[in-house]
Amino acid sequence: MANNVLEIKDLSIHYEMREGVVKALNGVDLALKEGASHGLVGETGAGKTTLAKGVMGLMPKPYGKIKSGQVLYDGQDLLQLNKQEMRRIRGQHISMIFQDPMTSLNPVMTVGDQIMESIRNHEKLSRKDAAKKAKEILELVGIPYVRAEEYPHQFSGGMKQRVVIAIALACNPRVLIADEPTTALDVTIQAQVLETIRDLRQKFHTSMLLITHDLGVIAQNCEYVSIIYAGEIVETGTVHDIFGRKLHPYTQGLFSSIPNINETVTRLIPINGLMPDPTALPEGCAFCERCKYAEERCSREHPSLYAMGGEENTHQVRCFRYEQNGEGR
Repeated sequence: MANNVLEIKDLSIHYEMREGVVKALNGVDLALKEGASHGLVGETGAGKTTLAKGVMGLMPKPYGKIKSGQVLYDGQDLLQLNKQEMRRIRGQHISMIFQDPMTSLNPVMTVGDQIMESIRNHEKLSRKDAAKKAKEILELVGIPYVRAEEYPHQFSGGMKQRVVIAIALACNPRVLIADEPTTALDVTIQAQVLETIRDLRQKFHTSMLLITHDLGVIAQNCEYVSIIYAGEIVETGTVHDIFGRKLHPYTQGLFSSIPNINETVTRLIPINGLMPDPTALPEGCAFCERCKYAEERCSREHPSLYAMGGEENTHQVRCFRYEQNGEGR
């Protein structure tokens, strides 16, 4: 579609090791609209970070292999670019905030120099002009510019994450991939960091793919959501579609396992069992062994994504219960 800045089509990524083949992503489709925020939700090991690294061209070598698919940025397939062409895209067009700010920064470079490095890689600026811009960006993320000469170890966890955000947004990218940007932070600092990202997105009109396992973060920061399980999208739609209808049994399980301030309950309802081993995925539905609605067919056949209409006619769910006329049994 014309208003999609990033389109992921049928993306499959495997890690091929001596111990076996880890099928991390299996035919994932996802579209990020211009200026929108799209949340990707799933438990640990579902394939969220693998998808982000696949888009950025950062798959670990030699094990990570892209088996099929396309990653279209403005119609250009990023998977067909060479290393030099991909470096030009990274940072200037598509940036990424990594999970752990503690390991994302170079401990022997000042934070100002690290921001400058990103700027000078993509913009023809003198060192003096790049230093000035780096200090302006630090101020934008709430850090006094005088701290540009300090090293990462002199910053708190929340401040380090702000520095990582400054580096990611230094060249005003059109797409920002935020991979669990608040994982290592306490709740108060989480809110501040997310507010900083939200304000800067509005200022620069940046589209964002927000990867998280926190449904509360999704509700506050995203317009669209995709639920990922065992390397494939099981439900996708607008935030109102997903939060209001919760069609897939896995989506229902996610919501049942978190507290609701409007309900008085003595015990939360967890999802029984564990996600299947990615080296030995079931032949049929990946969720069938944990699903209370599972039938014999679910273990033999793999369900497609069925269109369910929704707020923008984009709600889809991967479950046989909705195969007939978009209605559940």
